Amino acid sequence: MAIKTPQIVKLLQLEGLGRKTAIKFCELSKNEIFDNDSDLQKFLLDCIDKKQLQRLPFYRHDDFKKAFDKADEILYKSERGGIQILSRYDSDFPQALITIKDAPLILNFKGNYKALNELVGVAIIGTRNPTPEGVKSGEFFGNYYGKLGLNVVSGLAKGCDASGHRGCLQGGGFTTAIVAHGLHTIYPAENKELAERIVSSGGVLLSEYFVGTSALANYFVERDRLQAGLSQATIVIQTGVKGGTMHAVNATIESNKLLGAVKYKSGYSEVIEGNEMLIRQGKAFPLTSESLNEFTNKFFNLTEQKDSEKLEQKPVIIETPKPEGTQSQEVKNNILKNADQPVDSYLQNLADEVPVYQDNYNDNPHLIDGDIEVTYGQDVENPDTGIDEHPITIENTDSIKKETNPTTKKSPKKNINQGKLDF
Repeated sequence: MAIKTPQIVKLLQLEGLGRKTAIKFCELSKNEIFDNDSDLQKFLLDCIDKKQLQRLPFYRHDDFKKAFDKADEILYKSERGGIQILSRYDSDFPQALITIKDAPLILNFKGNYKALNELVGVAIIGTRNPTPEGVKSGEFFGNYYGKLGLNVVSGLAKGCDASGHRGCLQGGGFTTAIVAHGLHTIYPAENKELAERIVSSGGVLLSEYFVGTSALANYFVERDRLQAGLSQATIVIQTGVKGGTMHAVNATIESNKLLGAVKYKSGYSEVIEGNEMLIRQGKAFPLTSESLNEFTNKFFNLTEQKDSEKLEQKPVIIETPKPEGTQSQEVKNNILKNADQPVDSYLQNLADEVPVYQDNYNDNPHLIDGDIEVTYGQDVENPDTGIDEHPITIENTDSIKKETNPTTKKSPKKNINQGKLDF
């Protein structure tokens, strides 16, 4: 492909020229060489004149100048902010995202983006306001799959997303946060420190949106397809029936990838209605402490079928220094080094590494006031949050006990999947 990434950035700043039109232009220009902006302008106008590109205005000189100046500003600010911009035609672009439905043309990265073509991904997603059990579940699965050497993918939202990222980092794993805005900022602001930890620990922040772009409701929906696309399996921690999580769920199902939903043993809660529905309809594997090994075997069996070359590659060496107390890179990469080793055997070897949580909560889960999710099928923007808001009023929330910190317990190998989580 002759067109360069900065030139694609410039095209996308033209009013009325979106991702799909830009992709078509790139295909039309694959044999062209644009030495300067004038060559790019001339070829675009020729395509419009020949009606090879539909529904575009015949751009004037001022239109090009305004768009290209804006692109130069984006490129400058990105470079200063340590943000790498790649197009799908760059060799380091995540190959898993090229073949998805409505595939992205441009992605922005901060951190170790090259690892995305080396590690197999698992998405850990869910509501922004989980129950205490949901928080523990997210941290558990993030930690667990991070230690297996997988890329734990989520959206950096508060709640289930953040818990998945945290758990992965606690185990010294690699995690990717896909956000719905430019990388000049972090939303929500409360997760800014978490985002910094992800990058400093060797992970990556990823966005389809250029620096300076604010979050909008439909951007969260678009972001969800990337979470599913970058992952070979998706785990739903907790979600309502109409939660924004369902966008990533549907993308997972449409791409015939493995979907798991945590099944909880405790009482009824609206925040797990989506989990129960997906399990009841046979769309999601019922994920419990007892079925974790079975799900993991399914995951790696599917991965071997769909992406065997990825598992055979050498382990990624993350050069960024890790903070004190994180898991060693050697443990994190064992699953890639020993791809031919049966998963059951590998999990047995990790028995002493699996965290066990003490459940000190009441039997019935509690919701935290103010559940915020995007309603499935609707792009309704809240002026404060950028997403649709569904407040929930809960009584007696003072009865919720404080969370007990996870501890690493030396457990018998035969009990690897029998931690005391409430699922």
